[in-house]
Amino acid sequence: MLDLLRKPWVATCSETRDHLSDYVDGELEGRSLLRVRRHLGRCKRCRAMLDSLTRTLDGLRSLGTPEHMLTAGVEAAVLARIRDTEG
Repeated sequence: MLDLLRKPWVATCSETRDHLSDYVDGELEGRSLLRVRRHLGRCKRCRAMLDSLTRTLDGLRSLGTPEHMLTAGVEAAVLARIRDTEG
């Protein structure tokens, strides 16, 4: 019975997982945002998933923008040189 009363106010684990990316990106609004926030306040597993997602995104951002990454030609040249030194 308590679950029926809370449902409008608190998201489920499944619902929260479905919205985590939007939550992290600041794209959730209104009732969905409140339901996910309330669920995260109560669910250790979903908070751990949020933490993991946040750390993953921070790690990816630390790699830099695509302009700073290797181009395909440079990557191929580096790999070819590594292969040459191995053989």
